[in-house]
Amino acid sequence: MIKKILLSLTILGLSAGVYLYFEFNSKKTLITPYTYSFGPNALEELKLEIPKAEEAKILIVGDRMGQALDNYVPKINENLSKIFKVPPKFYNWSKTNEGLYRTLFKLKSLKKIPPLVIYHGASTELSEKTFAIDDKDAIIENFRTYDNEKLISMIITFPWLSKILYQKMNYYVLEKLTEYNSKLPGHEKLVESELSFKLYTYQLRELIAFIKDKKSNLILMTTPLNLEIRPKEVCSHSTSNDIIELQQEIDDLNQQGKYKESYPKAFALSNETFGNALSFFQLGQSALGLGKTKMAREAFQKSTVFDCSHWRGNAVYNAIIKKEGGKQFVHIIDFDQFMSASLSKEGLFNDEIFPQTLFYYSVIQELEETIKKILSIKN
Repeated sequence: MIKKILLSLTILGLSAGVYLYFEFNSKKTLITPYTYSFGPNALEELKLEIPKAEEAKILIVGDRMGQALDNYVPKINENLSKIFKVPPKFYNWSKTNEGLYRTLFKLKSLKKIPPLVIYHGASTELSEKTFAIDDKDAIIENFRTYDNEKLISMIITFPWLSKILYQKMNYYVLEKLTEYNSKLPGHEKLVESELSFKLYTYQLRELIAFIKDKKSNLILMTTPLNLEIRPKEVCSHSTSNDIIELQQEIDDLNQQGKYKESYPKAFALSNETFGNALSFFQLGQSALGLGKTKMAREAFQKSTVFDCSHWRGNAVYNAIIKKEGGKQFVHIIDFDQFMSASLSKEGLFNDEIFPQTLFYYSVIQELEETIKKILSIKN
């Protein structure tokens, strides 16, 4: 009998040991608990671009928002040439659908960081799959561990400890950018957004720390949001036939300019259907029609956050940029604030994404002045 018990305990011990061995080896050694890493092909694609980025004095990075600055670089350079004997060389390394995680990877691939880096992105952070929503609890817990000074000190000293201290997650190896179009149900899309905000916060902190560590300078630009664009998708869990009928009634009243009638209905509905992007959007329309600009702006911004179609940036990404940049005294060009302050004006945007040239010029002027100050100090 005792032999059988000892044998059973031995088998259980061996089984547990084998399980822990494979569990340990299935985890990656990490310092920052990101859910992705980059494969060799990702770096291979950058080989022709890296020398150009390293030769620049001013490097622009980001997504389509950063790309749009190309239209204004010649004018900036022309004005800077009047001050500096040798005009600073620009290189725009922004790419369509590029999330901040790819921007960071690119910057880390440089042997030499330009004196000034301008980041203008955050409009397509969910255009690529970099995490699984099933890992929500693990991701949140892992970053809680990362934020613990004692535990992260241990991990930095003994990286293999990350396999013990961090919970297991799905890992994504990123190569050439593969576009991702989320087909998740509404409530899961909101979880996807929540996790994206979490990861973006840590990526931005890393960007700021990296640029400072390299003795370079950073300018962060918020993403201008076209607040009067109707949400593309209402999260399915936040709506019903009754809600849709009431929203149609509010739409009809707003189209007729009957804002005094639509406003109380929209206000009540937005409080009852929290998470419904269209309810916030309609409240914004009604409030704007009554001249309640501040309330309209806040309602429209909430609409961008709860839009279940991740087709642009939103108010949360901008808030993260301002909060994290402000804490580290980084230069911030608040493009979105500039646009939202003009909310009641006509013709603010050229299309759904990009402001009119007139407004770009005003922000570019602020950017130009910031560049002058930074480069004058560096020189």
